[in-house]
Amino acid sequence: MRNRDIQRIVLSALFVTLVFVATFINVPFPGAAGGLVHLGTVVLLTIAMRYGKEYGAIAGGIGMGLFDVMGGWMAWAPGTFIVRLLMGYVVGFIAYDPVKGQGQSIVKNIIAWLLGLIIMVVGYYLYEALFLTTFEAAILSIPGNIIQFAIGFAAVFIALALNRVNDISRLQN
Repeated sequence: MRNRDIQRIVLSALFVTLVFVATFINVPFPGAAGGLVHLGTVVLLTIAMRYGKEYGAIAGGIGMGLFDVMGGWMAWAPGTFIVRLLMGYVVGFIAYDPVKGQGQSIVKNIIAWLLGLIIMVVGYYLYEALFLTTFEAAILSIPGNIIQFAIGFAAVFIALALNRVNDISRLQN
């Protein structure tokens, strides 16, 4: 196995673990069938914006899907896996700028954040309405998803800050 392959496996595992652990830092959203407001979204968005679509998809889908399985939210695991995988991929894809690089354009990061919000709110609404409750009851989860994503806006700036840290560390070597 090549060093690059090993590096990708290790980074993927690290990012999955970071999302998984950050999702455990949560507060249940009252009235929702399964809504949690947690820090996993900030970590997922940061990874997708700064490290790209593949890492974003893997970290989001596996990290949060695993949280649902291990955290007592098993009924949500299939929906979470699909919604977060898609969200991580799209956010990472949009945050790429061919001139500036991955996650280095504040405009692209904000657009990626907005598209991620739409994917999460619509994806979870449809999953909950079709498989867990009703279309009417699923509406109660939307405010919690929006609050969670508002907190996730921090990722726009964290991704930019990580770029600065990487630039500084390259200068020191």
